[in-house]
Amino acid sequence: MTNYYWIIAQHSGKVLEVENGSFCSCANIIQHTKKSELDPFVDMQLWYFDGGFIVNKRSGFVIDVAEEIIENCTKIIQYPRKPEPSHNQEWEYNHEDNTIGLKSNRNFVLDVEESKTDNHAFIILYEKHGGENQQFILQKWNDCSVIENAVPKIIDNYRFLPKLSQNFLEILNDDEYYDVNIELSTNKKNNDGTLAHIELPNILPEIFEMILRYIYGGKLSLKECDSTDQTGWNKILN
Repeated sequence: MTNYYWIIAQHSGKVLEVENGSFCSCANIIQHTKKSELDPFVDMQLWYFDGGFIVNKRSGFVIDVAEEIIENCTKIIQYPRKPEPSHNQEWEYNHEDNTIGLKSNRNFVLDVEESKTDNHAFIILYEKHGGENQQFILQKWNDCSVIENAVPKIIDNYRFLPKLSQNFLEILNDDEYYDVNIELSTNKKNNDGTLAHIELPNILPEIFEMILRYIYGGKLSLKECDSTDQTGWNKILN
Protein backbone atom coordinates (compact mmCIF):
# COMPACT_ATOMS: atom_id res chain seq x y z
CA MET A 1 0.00 0.00 0.00
CA THR A 2 1.34 3.42 -0.99
CA ASN A 3 1.45 6.05 1.74
CA TYR A 4 0.54 9.54 0.56
CA TYR A 5 1.50 12.68 2.46
CA TRP A 6 0.74 16.33 2.66
CA ILE A 7 4.04 18.24 2.86
CA ILE A 8 3.33 21.09 5.28
CA ALA A 9 5.44 24.26 5.43
CA GLN A 10 6.19 24.91 9.08
CA HIS A 11 6.16 28.73 8.87
CA SER A 12 2.78 29.01 7.13
CA GLY A 13 0.89 25.78 7.76
CA LYS A 14 0.21 25.55 4.02
CA VAL A 15 1.04 22.53 1.87
CA LEU A 16 2.98 21.84 -1.30
CA GLU A 17 0.71 21.71 -4.33
CA VAL A 18 1.05 21.42 -8.10
CA GLU A 19 -0.13 24.79 -9.40
CA ASN A 20 -3.70 24.53 -10.71
CA GLY A 21 -3.49 20.74 -10.42
CA SER A 22 -1.73 20.72 -13.79
CA PHE A 23 -0.83 17.55 -15.66
CA CYS A 24 1.80 19.46 -17.64
CA SER A 25 5.49 18.97 -17.07
CA CYS A 26 7.22 22.12 -15.82
CA ALA A 27 4.17 23.20 -13.76
CA ASN A 28 5.28 25.15 -10.69
CA ILE A 29 5.16 23.75 -7.18
CA ILE A 30 3.53 26.25 -4.83
CA GLN A 31 2.16 26.39 -1.31
CA HIS A 32 -1.60 26.48 -0.74
CA THR A 33 -4.17 25.98 1.98
CA LYS A 34 -4.60 22.28 2.74
CA LYS A 35 -7.68 20.73 1.20
CA SER A 36 -10.03 18.36 2.99
CA GLU A 37 -9.08 14.69 2.68
CA LEU A 38 -12.38 14.15 0.83
CA ASP A 39 -11.90 17.06 -1.60
CA PRO A 40 -12.05 15.71 -5.18
CA PHE A 41 -8.93 17.74 -6.04
CA VAL A 42 -6.86 16.82 -2.99
CA ASP A 43 -4.60 14.64 -5.18
CA MET A 44 -2.73 17.72 -6.40
CA GLN A 45 -1.48 18.17 -2.80
CA LEU A 46 -0.56 14.57 -2.06
CA TRP A 47 2.89 13.07 -2.49
CA TYR A 48 4.57 9.71 -2.05
CA PHE A 49 8.23 8.87 -1.62
CA ASP A 50 9.77 6.39 -4.05
CA GLY A 51 13.43 6.08 -3.18
CA GLY A 52 14.77 9.61 -3.56
CA PHE A 53 11.88 10.74 -5.77
CA ILE A 54 8.88 12.68 -4.44
CA VAL A 55 5.93 11.83 -6.68
CA ASN A 56 2.65 13.73 -7.04
CA LYS A 57 -0.44 11.53 -6.70
CA ARG A 58 -2.44 13.39 -9.35
CA SER A 59 0.08 13.81 -12.16
CA GLY A 60 2.61 11.07 -11.45
CA PHE A 61 5.41 13.59 -12.03
CA VAL A 62 8.21 14.19 -9.53
CA ILE A 63 9.58 17.24 -7.73
CA ASP A 64 12.34 18.67 -9.92
CA VAL A 65 14.83 21.57 -9.85
CA ALA A 66 14.00 23.51 -13.02
CA GLU A 67 16.54 23.20 -15.84
CA GLU A 68 18.94 21.42 -13.47
CA ILE A 69 20.16 24.80 -12.19
CA ILE A 70 21.47 24.10 -8.69
CA GLU A 71 21.59 27.62 -7.28
CA ASN A 72 19.56 29.94 -5.05
CA CYS A 73 16.05 30.90 -6.21
CA THR A 74 15.70 28.26 -8.92
CA LYS A 75 12.03 27.34 -9.17
CA ILE A 76 10.83 23.90 -8.16
CA ILE A 77 8.57 22.24 -10.72
CA GLN A 78 7.04 18.87 -11.51
CA TYR A 79 8.65 16.88 -14.28
CA PRO A 80 8.73 13.33 -15.64
CA ARG A 81 11.07 11.09 -13.70
CA LYS A 82 14.55 10.64 -15.13
CA PRO A 83 16.72 7.53 -14.83
CA GLU A 84 18.73 7.25 -11.63
CA PRO A 85 20.90 8.89 -10.55
CA SER A 86 19.03 12.14 -11.20
CA HIS A 87 20.89 14.94 -9.46
CA ASN A 88 18.03 17.47 -9.69
CA GLN A 89 15.17 15.10 -8.79
CA GLU A 90 16.33 12.99 -5.86
CA TRP A 91 15.73 14.24 -2.33
CA GLU A 92 16.25 13.32 1.32
CA TYR A 93 13.96 14.18 4.22
CA ASN A 94 16.03 15.12 7.27
CA HIS A 95 14.16 14.16 10.46
CA GLU A 96 16.54 16.22 12.60
CA ASP A 97 15.73 19.62 11.09
CA ASN A 98 12.68 18.76 8.90
CA THR A 99 14.35 19.94 5.70
CA ILE A 100 14.05 18.31 2.28
CA GLY A 101 17.47 18.48 0.66
CA LEU A 102 18.99 17.44 -2.64
CA LYS A 103 20.81 14.13 -2.38
CA SER A 104 23.39 15.42 -4.85
CA ASN A 105 24.09 18.60 -2.85
CA ARG A 106 22.82 18.66 0.73
CA ASN A 107 23.57 22.38 1.06
CA PHE A 108 20.43 23.06 -1.01
CA VAL A 109 16.89 22.45 0.23
CA LEU A 110 13.26 23.17 -0.64
CA ASP A 111 12.31 26.70 0.43
CA VAL A 112 9.12 28.81 0.39
CA GLU A 113 10.15 31.94 -1.49
CA GLU A 114 10.82 34.94 0.78
CA SER A 115 9.08 33.17 3.68
CA LYS A 116 5.71 34.17 2.22
CA THR A 117 2.63 32.86 4.00
CA ASP A 118 0.02 33.48 1.30
CA ASN A 119 -1.37 31.03 -1.22
CA HIS A 120 0.50 30.56 -4.51
CA ALA A 121 3.93 31.40 -3.08
CA PHE A 122 6.55 29.57 -5.14
CA ILE A 123 8.65 26.72 -3.82
CA ILE A 124 12.27 27.32 -4.75
CA LEU A 125 15.70 25.83 -4.21
CA TYR A 126 17.85 27.66 -1.69
CA GLU A 127 20.90 27.13 0.47
CA LYS A 128 20.03 25.76 3.89
CA HIS A 129 19.86 28.50 6.54
CA GLY A 130 17.67 26.97 9.25
CA GLY A 131 14.59 29.15 8.69
CA GLU A 132 11.08 27.80 9.22
CA ASN A 133 10.30 28.43 5.54
CA GLN A 134 12.70 25.54 4.85
CA GLN A 135 11.14 23.16 7.36
CA PHE A 136 8.39 20.76 6.35
CA ILE A 137 6.22 18.30 8.25
CA LEU A 138 4.80 15.17 6.63
CA GLN A 139 1.18 14.31 7.41
CA LYS A 140 -0.25 11.02 6.20
CA TRP A 141 -3.34 11.39 4.07
CA ASN A 142 -4.69 7.93 4.84
CA ASP A 143 -4.31 8.47 8.60
CA CYS A 144 -6.79 11.35 8.78
CA SER A 145 -10.09 10.86 10.58
CA VAL A 146 -13.39 11.74 8.95
CA ILE A 147 -14.65 12.96 12.33
CA GLU A 148 -13.82 16.65 12.20
CA ASN A 149 -12.30 18.39 15.21
CA ALA A 150 -11.64 15.09 16.97
CA VAL A 151 -8.10 14.41 15.75
CA PRO A 152 -5.37 16.70 17.15
CA LYS A 153 -4.39 18.96 14.28
CA ILE A 154 -0.78 18.63 13.22
CA ILE A 155 -0.61 22.36 12.51
CA ASP A 156 -1.26 23.03 16.20
CA ASN A 157 1.00 20.28 17.49
CA TYR A 158 4.19 20.28 15.44
CA ARG A 159 5.25 23.72 16.70
CA PHE A 160 6.02 22.46 20.21
CA LEU A 161 7.48 19.10 19.19
CA PRO A 162 11.22 19.99 19.23
CA LYS A 163 10.97 21.67 22.64
CA LEU A 164 8.73 18.92 23.99
CA SER A 165 11.09 16.10 23.05
CA GLN A 166 14.10 18.07 24.29
CA ASN A 167 12.44 18.68 27.66
CA PHE A 168 11.57 15.01 28.09
CA LEU A 169 15.10 13.94 27.29
CA GLU A 170 16.47 16.40 29.83
CA ILE A 171 14.10 15.16 32.55
CA LEU A 172 14.38 11.42 31.95
CA ASN A 173 17.40 9.33 32.80
CA ASP A 174 18.86 7.82 29.61
CA ASP A 175 19.46 4.45 31.29
CA GLU A 176 16.02 3.99 32.86
CA TYR A 177 12.87 2.51 31.34
CA TYR A 178 9.47 4.20 31.54
CA ASP A 179 5.86 3.23 30.89
CA VAL A 180 4.28 5.31 28.11
CA ASN A 181 0.55 5.86 27.56
CA ILE A 182 -0.31 7.91 24.48
CA GLU A 183 -3.66 9.27 23.27
CA LEU A 184 -3.23 9.39 19.50
CA SER A 185 -6.46 10.22 17.70
CA THR A 186 -10.03 9.13 17.33
CA ASN A 187 -10.70 5.41 17.44
CA LYS A 188 -11.27 4.47 13.79
CA LYS A 189 -12.71 1.06 14.63
CA ASN A 190 -15.45 2.50 16.82
CA ASN A 191 -15.80 5.69 14.73
CA ASP A 192 -17.48 7.38 17.68
CA GLY A 193 -15.04 10.15 18.51
CA THR A 194 -13.38 8.33 21.42
CA LEU A 195 -9.60 8.52 21.65
CA ALA A 196 -7.39 5.60 20.68
CA HIS A 197 -4.74 4.72 23.25
CA ILE A 198 -1.35 3.07 22.94
CA GLU A 199 0.24 1.60 26.06
CA LEU A 200 3.93 0.74 25.83
CA PRO A 201 5.75 -0.52 28.92
CA ASN A 202 9.50 -0.24 29.50
CA ILE A 203 10.40 2.41 26.93
CA LEU A 204 13.77 4.18 26.87
CA PRO A 205 13.79 7.99 26.42
CA GLU A 206 15.41 7.69 22.98
CA ILE A 207 12.58 5.41 21.85
CA PHE A 208 10.04 7.88 23.23
CA GLU A 209 11.60 10.62 21.10
CA MET A 210 11.26 8.40 18.05
CA ILE A 211 7.60 7.81 18.93
CA LEU A 212 7.05 11.58 18.94
CA ARG A 213 8.79 11.88 15.59
CA TYR A 214 6.55 9.22 14.08
CA ILE A 215 3.30 10.65 15.47
CA TYR A 216 4.01 14.22 14.38
CA GLY A 217 6.19 13.50 11.36
CA GLY A 218 4.27 10.58 9.92
CA LYS A 219 7.26 8.58 8.73
CA LEU A 220 9.67 6.21 10.43
CA SER A 221 11.76 3.28 9.32
CA LEU A 222 12.06 0.26 11.59
CA LYS A 223 15.72 0.24 10.61
CA GLU A 224 16.11 3.08 13.12
CA CYS A 225 14.94 0.82 15.94
CA ASP A 226 16.73 -1.95 17.73
CA SER A 227 15.21 -5.33 16.89
CA THR A 228 14.16 -5.78 20.52
CA ASP A 229 11.87 -2.76 20.19
CA GLN A 230 10.14 -3.80 16.96
CA THR A 231 7.20 -5.46 18.71
CA GLY A 232 6.28 -2.13 20.24
CA TRP A 233 6.84 -0.34 16.96
CA ASN A 234 4.62 -2.76 15.08
CA LYS A 235 1.91 -1.90 17.59
CA ILE A 236 2.28 1.79 16.78
CA LEU A 237 2.58 1.41 13.01
CA ASN A 238 -0.54 -0.71 12.88
